[in-house]
Formats: sequence, C-alpha cells, structure tokens
Amino acid sequence: MSALSLIGLCALVGLAADTGYFFDCRRRMQTAADAAALAGAEQLRRGGSPVGKAGKDAATANGFTTDASTSVDVYAQPHSGYYDGNPSYVEAIISQTRPTLFMGILGLPSAKVSARAVAGVQDSPNCIYALSQTGTGLATNGSGSSLSAACGIVVNSSAASALNAGSGAVFGTSVAVTGTYSGSCSSSDPSGCRTGVPPQPDPLAQLADPQFSGCDFGAPNPVNVSGGVVTLNPGVYCNGISIGSGASVTFQPGVYILNGGGLSVSGNSTIQGTGVTFYNTARGNYSYGPVNLTGGTLGFLNAPTSGPTGGILFFQDRTITPKSGKSTNVIAGSSNLNFTGTFYFPTTDLTFSGGGQVSANYTIFVARTITVGGNTTLSANFSSLQDGNPIKKITLAE
Repeated sequence: MSALSLIGLCALVGLAADTGYFFDCRRRMQTAADAAALAGAEQLRRGGSPVGKAGKDAATANGFTTDASTSVDVYAQPHSGYYDGNPSYVEAIISQTRPTLFMGILGLPSAKVSARAVAGVQDSPNCIYALSQTGTGLATNGSGSSLSAACGIVVNSSAASALNAGSGAVFGTSVAVTGTYSGSCSSSDPSGCRTGVPPQPDPLAQLADPQFSGCDFGAPNPVNVSGGVVTLNPGVYCNGISIGSGASVTFQPGVYILNGGGLSVSGNSTIQGTGVTFYNTARGNYSYGPVNLTGGTLGFLNAPTSGPTGGILFFQDRTITPKSGKSTNVIAGSSNLNFTGTFYFPTTDLTFSGGGQVSANYTIFVARTITVGGNTTLSANFSSLQDGNPIKKITLAE
C-alpha cells in the first residue's frame, strides 16, 4: 500500500510540475502573441506592409521564432473569433511543442502549447492634444471663456498649471494632464480630471507629408486677393496666400501647399471650401508664415472626407521651429466662420476664439499649445469620414 501510494504521489507531483511548467511557457507565449498582434496592427495603422513581418519580428524579440517545434503565424485579417475577416484587425497565433518534465513516464513525452491574440486599429476617444511638455499647454483666455469637448483632452506639459482654465472652465469626456491644472476642470470620466499622467506621443506622427516641387502660384510675389470674387485652385503657393478688403474666395477641392508666407485672411472677407487641406511649410528660401484668420472673416472650410488627408484641414510641417510671436496660428473670425476638420500644428501654437466657429460634425485640435477664447464646444461625430476619426489607437481586442 505504501509503494502504491508513493507511485500515486509521484504522479501527482509530476503532473503539478509539468502543469506549472506549461503555464509559465504559455504566459511567455501570450506576451509574445500580444506583442506580435500589436506590432502588426501598428503597421496596419501606418498603411505599411507586410503586416506579417512586423508581427513576426515582435514575436522573435520576445523569444519565439518559427522553427522545427514552433510556428508563428500573423494574419492581416483574423481567421476566427469575433473579428473574423475584419481588415482593421490583426491576428497572431504562436504554437510550440514542448517536452514534458515528468509525464513522459506515463507515455506523454511532449505537449503542444499555443497562444492567440487579436489587435486592431480603432478610433481614438481623444480629439484635443496639447503636445508641449513645458509651460501652460492648454488655456482658456478671457473672462468666462470655456471649452467643452465631446471627446478626450490630453495635455502633455508637466508644469503646475499645464491646464489653466483661468476664470472659465474646461470639460472633456476624459482629461489627462501630465502636470496639474488650475481653475475649473471637469470630465464625464468617473475619475475626473486626471493628473500625473505620462505624456502621449503626437497622435498624427504617421500622417505623411504631401510631396511637392517648384511653384504653381505666387513666385516671385505672393498671391494677394484684395477685393472681388475669386476662385483659387489647389497647388503650390510660394509666399503663401493673403486675402483681404472684403474679398470673396472659393477654394476648389484639393491640397494647398503654402510654401512660406502661410495663410492670412482679414478685412471682413468671405472664404469657402469643401474637401480642402492646407499644408503649411517653408522649404528652400521661403520664410514660414502662420495661419491667421481674423478681422471678421466669414464662411466655411471643410476637410476631405477620404484619401491621404481625410479629416485634415490644416497640416503644419513638423520640421518648423517655433519662433516667439511669429509662429502662432490665430483663428479669430466672426461667429459665422465654421470649420470641419483637424487643426494640426505639432510644433507651433494655436489661438482659437470659438463661438460658432466649430462644426456640428467634428473638430480636432493638435498643437504645441492651445489657447481658447469665448465659449467653444467641440463635437466628435466622425460618421462623415470614410475611415472615421483620423486619430487612431492600437488596442488588444482578444
């Protein structure tokens, strides 16, 4: 009886040892599968290929490479599960045959261990990013000014007043501040306005800059529209575009490259354009100029709904170096000036006087610092965009 009991006890100890061994192996394998799926999804978000190579490289970095006993498979579309066939998700499956430690004496010399993960590209819940990591990143300017956003707000500054609501108020569906905030800050998130949050990277860093060469308009003198009814076409505008003296300008759909000079509209002018993107840069011998829409400007500008610049209204070249007082973008037209699209100024500042200037569909602010005047309400309805919110996030789904 003792001998039989010892045999049974040894079998249980062996089973427990092998089970723990395989659980540890599967834990490490699941980490590798998660990394592979996330890497593949990130490559998918960038629009790059092949997705499979990025995923397998991530699995290799975590210790799993396809060989005689191991298989690493990464699929651009899941082959099973809830997201089966969904092109916005990536599936990673890792399988490996491992020898047992003790169960071989019972006729089980090896066992197969596998792990599966699915990661995908989803719309980000955020639509306001103040990227500067110093000073005041987001502020309201003026007595009673407020910012209310139907989306999340991210402030990367580590300063004591990284978010400064002044005598006004800031509200977002979530608010994440690396430093702290002053004034009235509130959120529909149960955790309220969170502080001490690690800074987040530029959410549009993967957005490709438009390629161009030469000048289509504005050389040697800038395009200056002073009065009258004018239609402008997409192309490269060297020395920028200046509109004033009550002019009425229609921008035809397309990308407007502002190579130096920026965009200036004032003098109670009227502008309108649907499906337009303004790329503001300064290449060669041209001097950078910001975007300034002031002086009672009327009209509307709407970003494209699809394509490489879908959802992007203003796109500032990331190589631009901010200059104090000379690179701040100012949007302060009349209450009858409306925008639908993304204001992307990653290395320069944005001053926005809201009121009725924002769209009932969506408006996104991504800038070095953001100052808001008046009562500004931002919507986040991206149903008009073919690919949804232009700001994406990568997340594990299964």
